[in-house]
Amino acid sequence: MPSFGVVADLYTYNSLINGLCKNGDVIAAQKLFEEMSVHGIVADLYTYNSLINGLCKNGDVIAAQKLFEEMSVHGIVADLYTYNSLINGLCKSGDVIAAQKVFEEMSVHGMFDKMVAEGLGPNVVTYNILIHSLCSQGNMTSALKMFEEMIAKQVVPDVYTYNDLILGFCNVGDIDKAFVVYEEVVNSGLQANACIYTTLLKGCCKEGDFLRASEVLQEMIKRGVAPNVRTYNCLIHGLSVIGEWNCAIRVFREMMNQGISPDVVTFNALMVSLCRHRQTCEAEKLVCLMEENGVKPDVITYTALLQGYVLESHLDKATELLERMASKGIEPNQHSYSILINGYCKNGRINEALRMVDKMMHHGLKPNDVIFDILLNAVSNCKNPDEVKQIISEIGDRQCSMV
Repeated sequence: MPSFGVVADLYTYNSLINGLCKNGDVIAAQKLFEEMSVHGIVADLYTYNSLINGLCKNGDVIAAQKLFEEMSVHGIVADLYTYNSLINGLCKSGDVIAAQKVFEEMSVHGMFDKMVAEGLGPNVVTYNILIHSLCSQGNMTSALKMFEEMIAKQVVPDVYTYNDLILGFCNVGDIDKAFVVYEEVVNSGLQANACIYTTLLKGCCKEGDFLRASEVLQEMIKRGVAPNVRTYNCLIHGLSVIGEWNCAIRVFREMMNQGISPDVVTFNALMVSLCRHRQTCEAEKLVCLMEENGVKPDVITYTALLQGYVLESHLDKATELLERMASKGIEPNQHSYSILINGYCKNGRINEALRMVDKMMHHGLKPNDVIFDILLNAVSNCKNPDEVKQIISEIGDRQCSMV
């Protein structure tokens, strides 16, 4: 800036540094920060906060910690924004222990009491950052301890606090405790949102308790919270996984009747279940319905249908579908090819299986261990095992030469 004949002051530097950090250009912001000291301009709390927050969001927590330490050397007292930025950065980097230490430092240095007295004590955001990280790591004991401390410090939990605890308990398989937390939400007077209900519903499905999952859905509707596509997807996916495709279809129809548009995740869950249970006629209708609803089938959709055709021994239909995928701009993946290769081998058509391997390699896909196992298992049933082994060996050599 001095090269343009402009004398910048602290306000100018702070505005530029903050803007650069918000745009993700932390390196340029750091250069301006260094330039400040050269021109005798002393950085203030706003300067440090902008840089610490920017560095943390950019994943450079070490540099943020150094600045944090530098602040105290220069007699600049960190505020709630500083602590929240650093704690959040440390948690996102996976270092929850370091984040907790920073949190504890607030009390050790008397900062906690001072900030509380000024109305700037650790707030719901501070606690939520830590609770979220502890729950993500499955450390529910520490998360609950942090929650209890929060209550003791008269910091009121919000819907995000409760959602993290519910999600944490669901992830560790303690669905009963998740419902205890839900009851606390209701008793606190907070309105549970779609995210909380969806988390509970997903947890029930994960445990195979579909009766309870249905009750959650009904409770959600009764309390005036509209289920969204993610809510229905959880229930449809859960039912599909255990093979209850008829029930999944009923939920799907209910979803459509509620005016909620299914997405590719919804359709794919149904496709996988239908095809695994050899219901390819229904699956084909579903593909047509997808297209009618403006949902583009993807590689998962077509790979599920491939599997259905193979299970029903419709290998020619499966091969035709593979060709159609390419014409629709959808590249088959290793799993797509392995399904068809397996189908050919099981039906004694090993030469066609080998041609399919050749085709996938031509499209830049290397056969994986699953495909080699399929081929080797098929060797014992073929008329010329030595010849086939030689071909498989050549495939391995070609695979090694692929970049």
